[in-house]
Amino acid sequence: LGSVAIALIVQCILTRTTLWRCLCGLFSPSIWWTKSSRCDYLIVLINQAVMMGSMPRFISKLALATLFFETLHLWFDGRVSLWSAAPNWLIATIFTFSLFLLDDGAKYIVHRGLHRVSLLWCFHKVHHTAEVLTPLTVYRTHPIEVVIFALRSIIVQALAAACFLFFFGDRAELVTILGANAILFAFNAAGSNLRHSHVWITYGSFLECIFISPAQHQLHHSAEPQHENKNFGAVLALWDWLGHTLLIAGEKPPMNFGVRHEKAPKHNLLEIYIMPFINFSCILTRRTKSGILLFGILSKNTLYKFAQGAGIVALVSLTLPERPGAAAELNIYSHRQPFLVKPFVEAYQAKTGTNINIVYASKGLAQRLQAEGARSPADVILTVDIARLYVYADKGLLASVESEILLKNIPTHLRDPGNKWFAFSKRARVIAIAKRTKDTLAISRYEDLADPKWRGRICVRPGSHVYNRALVASLIHASGIDGAQKWATGVINNLARRPQGNDRAQVKAIFEGVCDITIINNYYFGKLKHSKKIARRKWAASVDLVFPNQHDRGTHINISGGGVAKHSKNKKGAVNFLEFLTSKAAQDLYGAINFEYPVNPAVKISKELRSWGSFKEDKMPIALTAELAREAQKIIDRVGW
Repeated sequence: LGSVAIALIVQCILTRTTLWRCLCGLFSPSIWWTKSSRCDYLIVLINQAVMMGSMPRFISKLALATLFFETLHLWFDGRVSLWSAAPNWLIATIFTFSLFLLDDGAKYIVHRGLHRVSLLWCFHKVHHTAEVLTPLTVYRTHPIEVVIFALRSIIVQALAAACFLFFFGDRAELVTILGANAILFAFNAAGSNLRHSHVWITYGSFLECIFISPAQHQLHHSAEPQHENKNFGAVLALWDWLGHTLLIAGEKPPMNFGVRHEKAPKHNLLEIYIMPFINFSCILTRRTKSGILLFGILSKNTLYKFAQGAGIVALVSLTLPERPGAAAELNIYSHRQPFLVKPFVEAYQAKTGTNINIVYASKGLAQRLQAEGARSPADVILTVDIARLYVYADKGLLASVESEILLKNIPTHLRDPGNKWFAFSKRARVIAIAKRTKDTLAISRYEDLADPKWRGRICVRPGSHVYNRALVASLIHASGIDGAQKWATGVINNLARRPQGNDRAQVKAIFEGVCDITIINNYYFGKLKHSKKIARRKWAASVDLVFPNQHDRGTHINISGGGVAKHSKNKKGAVNFLEFLTSKAAQDLYGAINFEYPVNPAVKISKELRSWGSFKEDKMPIALTAELAREAQKIIDRVGW
């Protein structure tokens, strides 16, 4: 609408005619109903259908950002907080501008590559075959180009988000207008959509060295030789200036749009969708010996028919419904590692004969499930902590389950109030102290770790890890936000080194004499104690475990758990599998394999776990841990953990 208003004003001023005549000129059938324009409209509809089917197969921005975020923890050996004194609005402004700059620069690089690399030009040429420009011509793109730009966007935005969140925490917010980057919104509101149109708008020679005007982009679409390979930029002209591809618009629009040295385009769908693949194949044939062997025996006509058939098959396959899973088949999405899940699967298969398929991934499964929607094959979700379980529930990816067995075997505080997820094992967040010290025996509560007398004697992993964030959430529940922040500040002041490494690394630090006190999940102690590596067994032998707060609320626990996928094709089988995980046979496996505590009150704790000492657990509803996680992360960021 903004572009229409701008176009009307410009046309009225330039032509010095009535508003009605300007409207007739803007929406003339000679522009909007040409063969080229009609082809644009069909491409818009087909591309939308194709990408709805294929985009969910791509990795999501959130999944990739999470990967980058966790990688930064490894590169910097812990969380690094920068410029803590800067106001939130300043960080948000810098983030918004940085994301815009990185995104716009990447668009220039990819766009120029689409023109200069002949294999890519096969597909990008589709966009330039438009002989009449309308605002919908921007969508005249081959699906391969759509995929390339989608991947560019995912990588760039995920990288920027991960870096800013890592260094600046929750201050890294995007300044938006109606959900769009504020800078891009302003540029589009200034008439950016008129770049693909017959309305000639220039910014003047000075501004066109800074911003790409609609007229400059129209020159990019020109079929005249002097305009070839110019003005690749999207918003900023800076990139074209640096790349020596900048062309100032001047006063006159080009005479013709289209592709030089090409016969007149046919503007039909086969030409748009199939010919790029044929051209791509021909280039490969000329360039590679394997290409000659593969394609040399095929005539161009044969290639055309083959590509046409392949295209039809691909389009049809996207519209076919998924085959429902067989009753004796179960599909599992698991965040838990294969060696932990396999014994349960084998035991269940031996008992029921069910065929089980498993997808393992440490990150991104919730995003995958959300993208798959009703077409998802998943029946069961297994994950490793309440934070991840809560993500599934919050996104509406889990089905509500009715099972008397699950309600009987799992206490109320260890399952979702709406019965969408359930705990299958418990892990205690314990304090490990050096055996060589005596004064540390006085530690009996988490709160004791904030005492200044332990200054320079505590090691911890980064606070942003889900284990520590959950612990801070439990302290918020017990002592309020101020109390939890005071505790976190005290712990940070008592550190022997900056937060780094995992729970194993903290025990190793105690063994090496770096510190005397740390916080770990209990099962790490078991893994070290029974490790095949002698060195790790020595680490475990150097510490004792303390189960905190036994005289008040009890030791903080987290869980492993799971639920039934919302769109499961085999909900009955999925519920049966969850029920099996709460049975004595499975609960004993949790203790034997991973040194975790059973959730079923009727199942005894393993002999090995009993040897470490009995404890009273904090009965805080585990769902609250996830609900308080955001406030916990704010505290962690504020104290620089």
